[in-house]
Amino acid sequence: MTQLTGAQPDAPRPDAPGALEEPCVPADLSACDAADDDDITKDVGWLVGQIQHGYLITASAAIDSLPGGLRGLRVLGDAVHGKAPNQIEVARRFGIDRTVMVRLVDDMEKAGLVERQPDPADRRARRIVGTERGRAAYEDAQTRLRLVEDHVLAPLSADERAAFTAMARRVVAHLVVLDPTQVESACQAATRQLDQNDPLPGAAG
Repeated sequence: MTQLTGAQPDAPRPDAPGALEEPCVPADLSACDAADDDDITKDVGWLVGQIQHGYLITASAAIDSLPGGLRGLRVLGDAVHGKAPNQIEVARRFGIDRTVMVRLVDDMEKAGLVERQPDPADRRARRIVGTERGRAAYEDAQTRLRLVEDHVLAPLSADERAAFTAMARRVVAHLVVLDPTQVESACQAATRQLDQNDPLPGAAG
């Protein structure tokens, strides 16, 4: 199996994207909870932001050898599962700039992770197809991300993690019902943050 050579998820490198940015987490959360005048740790937006911040930094460090990092992993996942009809559709799906998308697929193709193949339905288009090496790299990255999840959710018991995940899914489902574009918007928001923290070489954020 092709192995990624990124840093271990519990020890992000100092030069990893965002590693020098310290999240604004109070030194003693229990003390903050007890303080009547400190509402920050009761703010859902702040809490969700801190979880996302910690996850993105750790996950980016864990799979930093994969072209495009987390953004590249999404594209690779579509490619190995046969869900990447062409670059334009994948770029639209994940809110990736077309120029950045071309460079990303170029890098992944050079690494032997994907191939551009003619689309039988449109001779002008090229399908993005995952290779065996790409599938192995994708599975390895997924294993690393499961370790990242364990790292981020370490304070929770198995039952608490299951409950946390179930409740988060309910909230996401609620938002999607209110606005079906929420799923795409969330992907685009995460991509924008990745662009700011981890731009591809030669690409603007």
